[in-house]
Amino acid sequence: MSKKMMLINPHKPGRHGEESITVIVQMPLNLAYIAALTPGDWEFDVIDENIELAIDDKDEITFKPVDLVCITAVTYQSPRAYKIATACKKKGMTVIMGGIHASVMPEEAAKYVDSVFVGEAEEVWPQVIKDFEEGKLKKTYQGGLPPLSLMKKVYPNRELMKKKYNYKFSSIVTTKGCPNYCDFCSVPTFQGRKFRERPYEDVLDEMAATDYKGLMLAEDNFYGHGKKSNERARDLFKGMVERGIHKDWLGFTALNISQDPETLDYMAKSGNFGMLIGIESTNEAVLQKMNKRVNLKLGTDSYFDCIQKIHNAGLVVWGSVVFGADGDDKDSFKRMTEFILENNIDILTFGINCPFPKTQLYARLDSEKRIFRKNYPEDWQYYDTAHVVHRFVDMTLENFIDGMQYVYDHIYAGDSLRTRFRNSIKTTKNPRNSMFAFRVGSDWKQVFEQVLQNLKELYDSGDYYKDCYKSGTVPVSNPVMETVTT
Repeated sequence: MSKKMMLINPHKPGRHGEESITVIVQMPLNLAYIAALTPGDWEFDVIDENIELAIDDKDEITFKPVDLVCITAVTYQSPRAYKIATACKKKGMTVIMGGIHASVMPEEAAKYVDSVFVGEAEEVWPQVIKDFEEGKLKKTYQGGLPPLSLMKKVYPNRELMKKKYNYKFSSIVTTKGCPNYCDFCSVPTFQGRKFRERPYEDVLDEMAATDYKGLMLAEDNFYGHGKKSNERARDLFKGMVERGIHKDWLGFTALNISQDPETLDYMAKSGNFGMLIGIESTNEAVLQKMNKRVNLKLGTDSYFDCIQKIHNAGLVVWGSVVFGADGDDKDSFKRMTEFILENNIDILTFGINCPFPKTQLYARLDSEKRIFRKNYPEDWQYYDTAHVVHRFVDMTLENFIDGMQYVYDHIYAGDSLRTRFRNSIKTTKNPRNSMFAFRVGSDWKQVFEQVLQNLKELYDSGDYYKDCYKSGTVPVSNPVMETVTT
């Protein structure tokens, strides 16, 4: 008789975020990998709480008990993950938790689950299953950072996910890790500072093997951090064209890709919509403090020319910015709005500066006693770049709320989205990609509205002025910094 495993992607009911962008709603690929990596006779089911709930409003499970429950979570999902784990354990089920939050806060996660998986699963997961089957499950497993050549041996079980929820988009891994040291970023915390590249022929084989037309390259910079990496990316897109692997795809990279017309041409021919680029700020002093080196190297004066070159290839620019970084003042919102409009940036999404656990930013803000959401683990729900969790130094909370409203009014409200859609067609001469940009913007509008609501609720609550550092209140719980991570 086969054993049963439930794979769970937690989500707080009612939250809007990147998962609300319907045009790229994508499956949790890490759970699809867990299903594929599991040896032996197992029956799988999956619950993605973006679509259906794993526990009801009484914190009771909504599914029949299984042998093993596997939960993944980023930081803002962790309170929900712990709640689900508690409900599952109450019913006698064994629970394993992995993902970035469990990897950076294993001691915390261990209080709620039977076993914590730290790092990546490719090499160690079969041993976890063997230990479970033999009744020898350990409290912690270290998956480490295995070479990406291992991915040739196993593709994620997309069929399981598609059968359950009919996802429109999937993601695909082509690289992992990042050598940069941006103070707010948690990617190297989880995936290391070494930029690991998957052999591009293997990526092409997986692309050809999946019937998914919509693909997201699941990393922060598919173009890479040097000449060899750039050539590898070019070979990947050239290979897509030569093998006739035409996908509706997008990915994340940096502005320096604009200087490579050959790669942009292959990207356009292979079906690329455009790329998400971390612009973060137009203020070089802010970029300096963030340690955003690639943008500093190009220089903010060159942004217009870089974006123009990408548009000339028929591709859209999805700009991602950070609001509320130290050095930003009340006028920075107006400057950013003007920058977005003057540079014809097709999509604007953003994150509120957020001190994720074990980042340099957390250590600095905590040492300055500026974090006011410290009731962990419950307060991790606010660490999602859609809430303010620390006090500003260069503006008031009122300044910040007014500034965010200004950006919304000029980039999203009224006819702004339609005007920018028409402008995208004019600058890219590509109606398909421009329509993609318009649809992302339309979905992000509701995300932005929820962020404005979050800010108003924060203002009304008075929590912004709460002092979490007085003795007798919540203890300072800055995790020890890991020198090899962000």
